[in-house]
Amino acid sequence: MYFDSEFQPGDVIAVGDVHASLALLERLIDRVRGSLAIVIFLGDIIDRGGDDIAVVNKVRHMTENPEDYGLSNVFCLMGNHEAMFVDAFTGSGADFVLWLQNGGNFEQFVELQEHLNWFSDLPVYITIGETLFIHAGIYPGKDPFDTINAGKTDNLLWMREPFLSLGPRFEEWNPDLKQVVFGHTPKTDVGEGKPYTIPDGICIDTGAYWTGVLTAYNVTQDVFYSFEVKEGASHPCDVT
Repeated sequence: MYFDSEFQPGDVIAVGDVHASLALLERLIDRVRGSLAIVIFLGDIIDRGGDDIAVVNKVRHMTENPEDYGLSNVFCLMGNHEAMFVDAFTGSGADFVLWLQNGGNFEQFVELQEHLNWFSDLPVYITIGETLFIHAGIYPGKDPFDTINAGKTDNLLWMREPFLSLGPRFEEWNPDLKQVVFGHTPKTDVGEGKPYTIPDGICIDTGAYWTGVLTAYNVTQDVFYSFEVKEGASHPCDVT
């Protein structure tokens, strides 16, 4: 891995789960602003961190007006927490309770409803070049498009095993793809606060809401960046 501090126009930068952590999001924005890079948020921008509305407003503005930040383009994928919020509003009382149990911000529930359609329309995954970006994972050896068509989108938003052990197995369905970049499953204990690898994949969820570390990955340059709550903390990081 190379640790170069410079971004180049068109660099593709993935961002791990923000989880309503405004201070960390702002450190990331300060770093990429004016770079003409492409930024991809991997979902779970809401819940647990407390700054839901401020984070959603900022990320949505970035996706709709990337030029205001000096970026080429900005995408936000759907995470399981965005899906839970949509279900909390449109589904049963049990769906509402599930969202609250997973860190939903009851005090900002009404304001978050203003973004309901935006949440609902978030893409589940995107591919750029040889890389697939998704929140949680895919069934090894299976095109995620087929999973979505089969009505099993939630499985991709909550996926852990067998994906974490086996990886995407691109050779079985799209050999043009070489790696998957995802979030959803941060390390605890050993490796906590650091990105890590699986077969043909990289997880950049570093548990921002409890570790105070938000990780971004410059796919183009193969560089990881760690953004921390501590004043001025923003630096390349290692990977486990």
